[in-house]
Amino acid sequence: MKKDKWKAIDKARRILGLTEKASRNEIRQAYMRACKLNHPDIATSGQESEKEISRINAAYRLLMEYADNYRINFMPNEDGMDDTDWWFYHFGQDPIWAGEKEE
Repeated sequence: MKKDKWKAIDKARRILGLTEKASRNEIRQAYMRACKLNHPDIATSGQESEKEISRINAAYRLLMEYADNYRINFMPNEDGMDDTDWWFYHFGQDPIWAGEKEE
């Protein structure tokens, strides 16, 4: 995926107040919460809330499109590693990415 697309996804998740990992259900709940807080009938500034609702709608569409089209790998990769093993093979010694590997 292109770097610009990742930036857009990161921005979208921040608009909805999501962490770096979220389920489709969590995305939907965050969207509903954000819409409720920024609805033009409730917010004091109508024009500003309409702009915010537009941003929220765009963020939701982008994240749901990503979630709908994300391809899950059900089989080990070509090296015979699952995603966790691959990650530790490539980044296991890196102090930023390293973590506890479950045996």
